[in-house]
Amino acid sequence: MNKLNFIRVGFFIILFIIVRFVLKFDGLYGQDAYEYLRYTNEMYSFFENGTLLGDYFWGLGYPFFGCLFNFLIQNISMALQLISIVAALFTWIFIDKTIELIYNEKPNYLVSFLFFTLSPIVIIHGFVVMSDMLACCFTIMAIFYLLHFFKHSKNSSYILGLLFSMLAFQTRYASIVILLLFLSITFIKIIKSKNYKLLFYSAVIVVTTSIPHFLLRSNESFKFLSHHLFTDWNPIHLFQNTFITADGLGHYKFINFIFIFFSFIHPQFLAFGLIILVISLKYKFKLFTGNKVQNRLFYSLIIYAFFLGGIPFQNKRYLLASFPLIILFFYPIVIQIFSVLKTNKWHIIVIVITQLGFTLYFGKMFYQRNQLEQTMANDLRIYSGKTIYIFDMDIALKGRNVQLNYQNIWYKEYVSFNKEALVLVNGAQIEKQWIGKNPLNNWNKLKLLGNLKVIKSYGNGWDLYQVQ
Repeated sequence: MNKLNFIRVGFFIILFIIVRFVLKFDGLYGQDAYEYLRYTNEMYSFFENGTLLGDYFWGLGYPFFGCLFNFLIQNISMALQLISIVAALFTWIFIDKTIELIYNEKPNYLVSFLFFTLSPIVIIHGFVVMSDMLACCFTIMAIFYLLHFFKHSKNSSYILGLLFSMLAFQTRYASIVILLLFLSITFIKIIKSKNYKLLFYSAVIVVTTSIPHFLLRSNESFKFLSHHLFTDWNPIHLFQNTFITADGLGHYKFINFIFIFFSFIHPQFLAFGLIILVISLKYKFKLFTGNKVQNRLFYSLIIYAFFLGGIPFQNKRYLLASFPLIILFFYPIVIQIFSVLKTNKWHIIVIVITQLGFTLYFGKMFYQRNQLEQTMANDLRIYSGKTIYIFDMDIALKGRNVQLNYQNIWYKEYVSFNKEALVLVNGAQIEKQWIGKNPLNNWNKLKLLGNLKVIKSYGNGWDLYQVQ
């Protein structure tokens, strides 16, 4: 390990100690994280004891690698969190390797550190139990090797590029949209050169990496295509900011057409994006340098942005997978700005403080939810076996092994409610998001018929009640 990579590893080790052991943030946040935890646990049991795997909706990549890590450390939530951290580390490394490959120069390592590694979205999702950081890692690794093949025509580079493309796809299906242009250009090159050996290898890699998906999900191999991310996709959504889906009413500040460019200018991503653009205009820097690969990076970003714009909701973490491409695209401009402004230690200190400040601001929501889930789990363990009418928090409590008789008020409309049963809901959020749906109908009935007694208030709308 060279000195630079030693420093990178040390940086993430220090962060891990602070986040995991000082702040006691275990990476579990919201419903998706617990679904990854559940299936990783099932997959681990499958490999260890031959226990049959249950149903699972998303790509197998994240739980699979989490399962492998768990054989080493025997702590599934930590294993999954470490996967995200290692993915952030390798993404950082491969951004610099790709810069060197594209622009034929030794990279300025400050650019990737200041604008990628210290970006709030990267630090936050480097510690959250979610597949986005791993998909981001596989995507940039795939791009690096595909570009390396295109430049040097090494078969091994193409094989690695396609392998990481498939791993990205198996981790988050939407990653393939980012890679589509690079894969297409590479495939055309192979066809033109009549390299039939590589075509054979391509088939082997695609089939081999797809086997686990078809074996483990043999009955529902294409179920992911039924997700409303695909079925409800519509270009009209680019100009909307209010959507009604299976997840209720979603209303956002900006229309999708603005949201899809957040990773260029939003402080959770590229906090200095607007400043970079303004300085570029002032000094008449050209955003497009004439480098063909830089152009392709931009086209890939636009293709992916258009894809996200047609989805009937907004989620900033979906933008993470393409974020490294923005760093690669802006790199020549940032270097020119560094030169003109004669960047010194005070500039760097300001950038670091700004990035860490935004990280604390945007990470607060993740941390508070995680702590809330831990607190609720600890409180409810004493009620083991009791019936609880619940919404949104049941997945978290199950994931933390709280043994209750869960009655999720989303699934059906109840006629009556058990006496002395518990109720755990965020009433204000239900009333805002679930108009005309089961959660609000049941919540209104509970308030009318349940004679609810407050056992504990957790703040931000969350209360634990008992039916009298």
